[in-house]
Amino acid sequence: MAENKFYPEDELVQKYLNDEFNMLDVVNHHSDEWQNEYIDYCTVHQLDISPESAELFVDFKGEEFAAALERGDV
Repeated sequence: MAENKFYPEDELVQKYLNDEFNMLDVVNHHSDEWQNEYIDYCTVHQLDISPESAELFVDFKGEEFAAALERGDV
């Protein structure tokens, strides 16, 4: 995967809200870790790399975060 510039989450959200980035751009500019997890997520769920599957991945990450909060892990 090509090396991307990473942005803080608040900048990513702003770029997404301003229609500068789609959700795939958000994933690719979040972190190396997210890029790798996203590829694994698509592989496991037999999804193509696309803005739509990236949106599913981001929803999944949000659910993971909510569960960690609930457990007191964050």
